[in-house]
Amino acid sequence: MTPTVRMASPLCICWAKVYHDHGTSENVSTTGQLETYRTLTNAAPHRYNNLCLFGVIPLILHVQELLSRQQPVEFQGSIDLTERFRDVRDVIPLTPLEYRLTAQASQKRISITGELSCRLRLLCSRCLAPIDEAFEIPFEELFQVMKDSDPEPDEDTDFVPVTGERIDLRPFLEEELLVHLPLAPLCSQDCKGLCPECGTNRNEQACNCKTDRIDPRFAALQDLFKPE
Repeated sequence: MTPTVRMASPLCICWAKVYHDHGTSENVSTTGQLETYRTLTNAAPHRYNNLCLFGVIPLILHVQELLSRQQPVEFQGSIDLTERFRDVRDVIPLTPLEYRLTAQASQKRISITGELSCRLRLLCSRCLAPIDEAFEIPFEELFQVMKDSDPEPDEDTDFVPVTGERIDLRPFLEEELLVHLPLAPLCSQDCKGLCPECGTNRNEQACNCKTDRIDPRFAALQDLFKPE
C-alpha cells in the first residue's frame, strides 16, 4: 500500500521516513503543518501510523505564507541529533530534540516561540562518569523580512534578517540547545574527581598518591613562608 499524507496548510516542508510492514522504507516528501502524531496511511491498524514522522530535515517555513496569516500557527515535531553530535565524545543524544513552536507574523516580522526538550548523556568534567540529563529549553527567535535594497542591519539588532522565501529553523533550534549545554558538567557538586597520578576515581575509593607536588620553578618560594 502506498502511504498517503493528510495535508494541512503549506507552511512547512519536511522529509519523513515511512516503514512498511515488510521491512522496507521510503522517503516521503510532505507539505503541511507538522504534527508528530499525524497518520501517514488510510489504514488505521498499520503499526507505523503513530510516531512515523521523525527526524525532520530540514525544518522549512514559508515566509510569504506566514505573513499572509492573521492567526498564529502552531507546529511540533522532532530532530534527530545523532549526526550533530557524531564527532563529540562527551555528548550522546538519548532522544531526538522535540520542539513545540508557535509562529506569529506581524507586518514584516515573524516571531517563533515555544519549547525544546531532549535527553543527553554527558560526561562529568571531574570524574568522567556518565550523566543522563533532561533539557527543557524555552525558544524565542525574531525574523525580519528584508529586501535586497534595504540597508544592512546593525550588529546589535534583536532580529535575524531574512531575504529569501524560506526560513530553515533547524540550525536555530540546534544552536539554542548548544548554548544551554553546561561548560563543565558535574555528577555532583562535591565530586572528588580522578586522581591526577593514578587515575583512581576518588568518589569510589581513596588512593595513597601524593598530589601536593610543587613546580620546581617555584620551589624557592617555599622558604618565604617558613616560620622564623
